[in-house]
Amino acid sequence: MNYKKLRVGSDADGCIDDFWNPYVERFGLPKNDFEITKNVQQKLSRDREFWINLPVLHRMNFTPTLFCTKRTSLKSYLRHWLEINNFPIAPIYQVLYQYGSKAPFIKGRVDVFIDDSVANFLDINRAGIPCLLMDNPSNEHLGPMLRIYSLDIDEILDTYYLAKELGIFKEFNNYYAD
Repeated sequence: MNYKKLRVGSDADGCIDDFWNPYVERFGLPKNDFEITKNVQQKLSRDREFWINLPVLHRMNFTPTLFCTKRTSLKSYLRHWLEINNFPIAPIYQVLYQYGSKAPFIKGRVDVFIDDSVANFLDINRAGIPCLLMDNPSNEHLGPMLRIYSLDIDEILDTYYLAKELGIFKEFNNYYAD
């Protein structure tokens, strides 16, 4: 496969923008994921100012094929955030159910996907779609395999092709058994 033609997709929150710190500033440390989901759905989903003012977390030096997110806010908020922060514009796919899978939205559209959520990372790889894990404090327990530290296309390509050569994507469930 040609390095330049690799179709790369990315999550938004935790990959390109910092959702966590503004969330904690507003609501405090959550007790669990349910609390976050409840606050997002009931209080933040229509709060345009919150979403368009999220800080940039990682810059990209490539144009992704797509973005796929589990945000329950309007897609126009993310599109506006991309524009005002000088990010490349790409189609946005949105999973409106927090516990739903991103795999059906991205399958056949990307060669590799980037996500910071361990649950999404495991689900996407188990669905047969190569996924790399964007490093952050919430996922450090998973170890270094398939982890990236930036959205630099060379790092993404090197990690993807090394994992492919070593057969890690093919044997994913053997590496990350429950």
